[in-house]
Amino acid sequence: MSNRTAVANGADPVQQKAAADANAVQDACNPVAVVGCFHRHLLALHRSGVCGDDIINHPVSLAFVSKLNSLCHMTTDREVAALGAIEQIEQGDAVEYDVIPL
Repeated sequence: MSNRTAVANGADPVQQKAAADANAVQDACNPVAVVGCFHRHLLALHRSGVCGDDIINHPVSLAFVSKLNSLCHMTTDREVAALGAIEQIEQGDAVEYDVIPL
């Protein structure tokens, strides 16, 4: 499958507001607020017709995901450990995990 390009439309007020908030959350330290804001904008983008691969790869989505990765100190090792841990938690087991301060 070949790559294609899409256009993020800065003239669209929905995309403009989403971009402004994606930029503003780069200084945030509250993951609940970041996720809530991301969710609001994903819904608004979707309602405005941005969906599928376009919304997944939209600069707004990537900026929010980047911030969440930063807040979680995400590395491949932490991701693999988390995925293993959620399987254990789902089965009812307790799991220890590393807490890295901001």
